[in-house]
Amino acid sequence: MRHQRGYGRLVILLFGIGGLVKAAEYPEPLRCLMEASDTIELSSPVEGIIAAIEVERGDRVQKGQVVARLDSRIEEIALELARARAENVSAIRAKEARLKFLVSQARRNERLAKRKTVSQAEREEALQKAEVARQELRAARVDRETAKLEAKRARALLEQKVLRSPINGIVVERPMSVGEYVAGNTTVVTLAKVDPLFVEAIAPISYYAHVKVGDKVVIHPEEPVGGSYEARVSVIDQVLDAASGTFGFRIELSNPDGALPAGLRCTVTFPDAETD
Repeated sequence: MRHQRGYGRLVILLFGIGGLVKAAEYPEPLRCLMEASDTIELSSPVEGIIAAIEVERGDRVQKGQVVARLDSRIEEIALELARARAENVSAIRAKEARLKFLVSQARRNERLAKRKTVSQAEREEALQKAEVARQELRAARVDRETAKLEAKRARALLEQKVLRSPINGIVVERPMSVGEYVAGNTTVVTLAKVDPLFVEAIAPISYYAHVKVGDKVVIHPEEPVGGSYEARVSVIDQVLDAASGTFGFRIELSNPDGALPAGLRCTVTFPDAETD
């Protein structure tokens, strides 16, 4: 009986030691910083005067949403002219009618030449006129296709006067105002993508073997936000910092409703360390 009790205590002791060793392998809570997953300084690819800014600081924007417009009156006129040229088929219709007439005349002269009613020179002249008309019709069709391309180019130039958000995000800064001149590298608005958030953390090198891409972690934002949010490790630095004896890793935190702000300090814990 005593032997059995001793055996049971040994099993419990070994199990407890194993659990302690396993728990010790996981990192302790680490300090971290919640950041926007992308920050974009939106500028215009062309120069111009700002005609309208459709957003204010703090506004939420959707991908493709118009955030600003430059004065585009000249581009609008150029587009209308290009469209008018592209849609004009009168020159082609006239060339087609002329070609039809000259082909008919050439065929008639061909028949008459066989009967010796018209000279060979008149026959060849009629054929030459028909061929010239055929080339003129071909050139008119090429001109119309070129006009269509010019219309597309004019439309593209007009579209460059409209600034659209490339992401779903938040307006962080709006340094420009209506009436100001912008060059090609001037930031009109700054946008931040906050879904997902990137949580940046730094850990001692001794943790390197225990943190893996895909690991589940829990983020604890500082007050006044607070709370606990599940996330996963997405990036682990492959270059360590020998001077400080640390390495960095990134955690991706879903934030679909935008309730969590960027720029907030936090701590990251490892659920496996808490449960073991």
